[in-house]
Amino acid sequence: MTPRRNPWWLLAPIALGAVLAWWWVNAVGGGTLWRALRAANPTWVVLALGATATWLFARFIRWQFLLRRVGVRLPIRSTLGTYIAGLPGTVTPAYVGEAVRGMFIKRRFGVPMRVSIAVLVLERLYDVLAVALLLIAAGLMTGDRRALQVGAAFVALVVVLTLSLRPVARRVGLRDVAVGQLWHVRTMAPALLLSLGGWAAASSLLFIAAQAMGHPVAIWDGARIFGLSTLLGAITLLPAGVGVTGSVAIVELGALGVATAGAVAVVTLMRLTSTGAALLAGGVFFWREVRDLARGAQGPAEGAAHFDHIAEQYNAQWSPHVWDLLLDRKLGFMMEALPAPPSAAGTGLDLGCGLGLQTAELRRRGYQVIGLDPSVGLLAVGQRRLGPSPVLAGSALQLPFADSSLDFVYTIGVLHHLPGRDAQREALREIARVLKPGGTLLVHESNPRNPMFRFYMGYLFPILKSIDEGTEWWIDPRTWSSVDGLALRDIRYFTFLPDFTPRVLMGPAVAFERLLERGPTRPWSAHYMAVLHKPREGSTS
Repeated sequence: MTPRRNPWWLLAPIALGAVLAWWWVNAVGGGTLWRALRAANPTWVVLALGATATWLFARFIRWQFLLRRVGVRLPIRSTLGTYIAGLPGTVTPAYVGEAVRGMFIKRRFGVPMRVSIAVLVLERLYDVLAVALLLIAAGLMTGDRRALQVGAAFVALVVVLTLSLRPVARRVGLRDVAVGQLWHVRTMAPALLLSLGGWAAASSLLFIAAQAMGHPVAIWDGARIFGLSTLLGAITLLPAGVGVTGSVAIVELGALGVATAGAVAVVTLMRLTSTGAALLAGGVFFWREVRDLARGAQGPAEGAAHFDHIAEQYNAQWSPHVWDLLLDRKLGFMMEALPAPPSAAGTGLDLGCGLGLQTAELRRRGYQVIGLDPSVGLLAVGQRRLGPSPVLAGSALQLPFADSSLDFVYTIGVLHHLPGRDAQREALREIARVLKPGGTLLVHESNPRNPMFRFYMGYLFPILKSIDEGTEWWIDPRTWSSVDGLALRDIRYFTFLPDFTPRVLMGPAVAFERLLERGPTRPWSAHYMAVLHKPREGSTS
């Protein structure tokens, strides 16, 4: 679809937010905003902003997670800005303005609006459910029966809506597979946990604001008041619960003995560091998204183009001491799996060689290795930095080698970058084709069996580093037992150290890592090497 030349009409949510903020400051706050800013303790204000950032980030991760569950994989780093750009939509009636996020990803990535709208509706249900559950917890801690009743009522409402929306999702064109994924326990449980984590941070905001203004309340009272005011404000479908959320919170603070002026100041600061901060950040990124649409900007480069783009900074993505240790261990494991001496190993292929670091090092150790990578940029940088070596530009899906022409192939952190399971299977068929009977395939991949490492690599690492995009297809090591044309010989699990381990801690950290690699924790490592071979004719394994 061709983008509009000047889609400035999309600034309507920002304008409405500005009007509402002005109305709150002048008609309701009567200058309280400025007094709150001057009187607030800066340390507590920073804590409030941190809680807001945690709340928004948890919801962003949940958004990405739900999209992935329906088969939509978006680059994490660039769509973080897209998510923030949708925040001004919270100050539209019934929060419908947040659907603008769906329009942005449709223009840039072709994601159907019915998918993004379905995810958005579920997000709101998870929000309500999380706040209601936290309100019940606060009610139990404070002995407030009303909080328990309101929380239980909203939980029941969410359950009814969730059950009724499943058939609706099918009728509006959402695929049965997508519907099944969204309503599966493997989706609902992590999404609810992320929601609870984010809203737990948000529930601390009133407690923090009260501390900042010198009117301390107990943390569970703060969570109770936050939950009550948020749910009652949300059910009105007014923009950001304006006129209700704040008023309920002020009344509840008054019931705890906080004077009206103090309660107004506390609520004003809470709204400023939550809704206000979100609108400010959202406005900046909204303007950027609209500007990019007006210029006809497309999504970020993917595949080989992505690696061409980061070629000069590729090696800087890793801490040198961690990279050197990991490289040495991977090469050592491969040498153990290949025939000795190196001259007996035959001719090998470094599939996805990147800069050619492994190619050059194995050749230095006496192996005959050819490198191949689709990124011409990475190959050029590697040749310039490491010196001339035999490398080719080519695709794993169409290897430029004759049938049964190679003795071994190894691939290090490459297959998960291929665009989907079908592409991975095609690459493995190509590897099996070019391997000689009895030839060896060595696959190094990140281990998705470790949920913490999977979360880090899938959601955090792509934000911190540009080497991954968040669109990767991780390969469970247990799937290597069934690969057409290849037989599994062994899987070796290794490394537990994150890439950000400080150099000064490497000694004790490595010693502890070796213990983990030898014990029952071995399958939960960060990396693994699968050793496969191509059966000889007449052989079944």
